[in-house]
Amino acid sequence: MTDRELWDQAVAAITAEYADLPGSLKEILREKAVILRQLKGSLHRLAEEMHGASICAACGGECCVRGKCHVTVVDIIVMLVSGVHLSEPRFGRDFCPQLGERGCLMSPEFRPFNCITFNCERVEGLWEPGRIDSFYRLERDLRQHYGELEQLFDNRFMKGLLMSYERDVLVRQERMLRYAKR
Repeated sequence: MTDRELWDQAVAAITAEYADLPGSLKEILREKAVILRQLKGSLHRLAEEMHGASICAACGGECCVRGKCHVTVVDIIVMLVSGVHLSEPRFGRDFCPQLGERGCLMSPEFRPFNCITFNCERVEGLWEPGRIDSFYRLERDLRQHYGELEQLFDNRFMKGLLMSYERDVLVRQERMLRYAKR
């Protein structure tokens, strides 16, 4: 099965499972989505304030060139809850399928955990200790909220969507949002 096929099936599965969730759980997810988006936005601003975008553009996004597909179940849920159109990944290349000609196809507040929390030495090397402390405090908060969603659904979501789909649906024949089957 190709990455595109896995992506399409995984997104369809998450969308269907999300639709089946009780309203009370959807409300919890809406609240969590707001928090996750705020944290990711704050993390992105810390890098942007130190000209992170121009540094990334100058290096050509070497970290993105090494990525495959870091979008997670949590990221898809946040997009669904927020009513955001899922960007179409560009599979079949040797680098991140969310990387376009002008950078990441995803808005910062919807980017995967791995992407929004990574700063190379060129970026972080310009930061004063207080900025570094702020960044890693926000990263810990973001990780905690991802962990709370993992507990809520009795599943691990820090792995990419394609790996989660293969593990849960194709191999284990389970749902990804396990709360829905209780």
